[in-house]
Amino acid sequence: MVDHNFVYPPDQDELPLPLWAQDCLNTFNQLFWNEVWREGQDAIEILHFEAKLAGHAYIKEGMILRAFQLYKLYRDLGYKTFQDYCLKEVGKKAWQCKQLIKAAMTGWHLLCEGFQKLPNCVAQASALLVKSTKEGTDGDIAADWQKCIDIAVTEGKPMTAHFIESVLDPDSVKKTKQIKLPFEVWRAFKKKANRAGLSVQEYLERLANEEDSESLEEESTQEDETPAESEEQDQHSTDNDTRTTSTVQNDRKELGDSICDEISGASQFIEIQDDPIPY
Repeated sequence: MVDHNFVYPPDQDELPLPLWAQDCLNTFNQLFWNEVWREGQDAIEILHFEAKLAGHAYIKEGMILRAFQLYKLYRDLGYKTFQDYCLKEVGKKAWQCKQLIKAAMTGWHLLCEGFQKLPNCVAQASALLVKSTKEGTDGDIAADWQKCIDIAVTEGKPMTAHFIESVLDPDSVKKTKQIKLPFEVWRAFKKKANRAGLSVQEYLERLANEEDSESLEEESTQEDETPAESEEQDQHSTDNDTRTTSTVQNDRKELGDSICDEISGASQFIEIQDDPIPY
């Protein structure tokens, strides 16, 4: 028997899973205990349907978050602000939840336009919004999405956030700058990027975008918040820093290529876009 590599759940009488995880428990039992897929084509099609629902769960989550924000439902749970609710219950900052809401609106809009294929994550939906955001208009999201689909099919490329950016805003992909990093710093970024399933460049772009978005969120929020205390940071000169530096050269010939794991010394660099796209 093939090992599915999923940990078996504990005895539910001794260590019950939380209520919200019951659906996951049911799925585990169906797939690996009862093996419902052995029942034939109909059972497999049902599993495929459920996988498709899960793949677009960000739309449902965004709708719920929007309702909590709009109708202030978080107050019924004992929270004074939407930001408090997001931090303590969702595990995200308010600006991240608002980004998720916008992504959900985008996915739902495309669904209502008749599209069968939708952005399958927040990153793809956010990348689709970049063009209209830069132009300061609502734009034609449906036309932009159709363009991405057509080119992906013609060129035989997978639909990714980077691919969407390259189609709708090719200049942003071409503009890059170079930096040097000490090897220890690069290795730390590489480790964190691997955990997130990203290349180092993609991780740094996301990190930069989070900082920008957080600043905008703090400026625009109308909720009462305690200003964060500013912290002074020591500035150190790196003119005489002789530590080994590692670099990464991102091959732009093929979108989505992962960064090379091999490091060849101080003559290589990490490429970072001038205007990172939101992820």
